[in-house]
Amino acid sequence: MKLGVLITKAEYRGYIIPVIRAALKRGDEVTVFMMDDGCHLANDREFASLAGDVKVNICDLNRGQRGIEPPAEIHSGSQYDNIRMVRGTERLLVF
Repeated sequence: MKLGVLITKAEYRGYIIPVIRAALKRGDEVTVFMMDDGCHLANDREFASLAGDVKVNICDLNRGQRGIEPPAEIHSGSQYDNIRMVRGTERLLVF
């Protein structure tokens, strides 16, 4: 299954990471787009460690507004990357 995860709030970290790990364990393809306050997860070590197995994009505008510099594994993008994720997934989770 192709799973998309849209992260708008970092406060759901305790749900997001286990869901992504479970999906990877099942063999699902996972794509993540982070925007708004969800950008703060880019600096979370445990979350960033998933970026090697998951395609992760962060909204460049929202990232810049918050002064966040993501690790190299997390790609800066735009809302275009968000809609590509939405259109290319079979299921979408929004946090």
